[in-house]
Amino acid sequence: MNNLLSKVTMSVLALGALPALAQSDKAYPDRPVRLVVPWAAGGNIDVLTRVAGQKLAQLYGQAFIVDNRGGANGMIGTEMVVRAAADGYTLVVDGLQTHAINPYIFSKMPYDTLRDLVPITLLGQVQHILVVHSSLPVRTTRDLVALAKTRPGEIAYATFGTGSMPHMAGELFQQMTGTALVAVPYKGGAPALTGVLSGETQLYWPGIAIAMPLIRAGKLRALGVASKTRAEELPDLPTLGEQLKAPDYEVTSIFAFMAPTGTPRPVIDKLHAGIVQVLAQADVRKTFATLGAASPLPLSPEDTLALLRAESMRWGKVLRAANIKSN
Repeated sequence: MNNLLSKVTMSVLALGALPALAQSDKAYPDRPVRLVVPWAAGGNIDVLTRVAGQKLAQLYGQAFIVDNRGGANGMIGTEMVVRAAADGYTLVVDGLQTHAINPYIFSKMPYDTLRDLVPITLLGQVQHILVVHSSLPVRTTRDLVALAKTRPGEIAYATFGTGSMPHMAGELFQQMTGTALVAVPYKGGAPALTGVLSGETQLYWPGIAIAMPLIRAGKLRALGVASKTRAEELPDLPTLGEQLKAPDYEVTSIFAFMAPTGTPRPVIDKLHAGIVQVLAQADVRKTFATLGAASPLPLSPEDTLALLRAESMRWGKVLRAANIKSN
């Protein structure tokens, strides 16, 4: 994923190119824009979308209204956008679970994400971190692997549903280490965190911002960062890939703006330029950092689509190997 994220055209990098705002469809937007988040309010993607939406409203002089439409692993809200008019006034902001993972775990879907939606650009990226309950007698990832091999099928890890990034992190870990863990699904990130804090489960791969206060308080023990780069908050903590000598171990949540297929290209270009502009603002980058999210490189719509396709193929291999299907 890092190779694709590093692809940025010179025209985008040169912020002087942002006057393309004036060269796009000048009438857009002339009324409020709805940003559909197909998950409940309060999660990472919801908060990040609200931050970006406020800035886009200031930029364009029109409201960008966040509409939470959760349910069915993100499919209810996403389908609503797929069926909406392709005019740029109804967008979806979502991540890998809906766009790259659901097609492999659901035998029937009401739409084809990569056909029925056109990416605009990324919203943000969130690092995940492997944490364990303090009662688990391990200090390193190698300790965990050794213990898990002596207790196959006994050590449980928390997820917030089939295909969620913590679920995928655990599946990838098992496939790369030859261990057998037990995935325990909860109804959301907060209940999953409570599960590991209570000792009901022993492992969890939360977003790093959520985990840091608990790590500092000694309530959870950090074993490794799940992305390819170390975390600024814990510079001495190696990545899981480093510890496992598995450079392909990478779990990073990425979120993207998408519009219904058929949305006019001038509208897509105008949205792209505006999103890139607001995400580059220092106060937005600071706010994102406090939420454990990195402001993304400003990928073009084409590079965003290539990234989603690559991630879909990568996680598809993991899901097929584990024979994971939604209940």
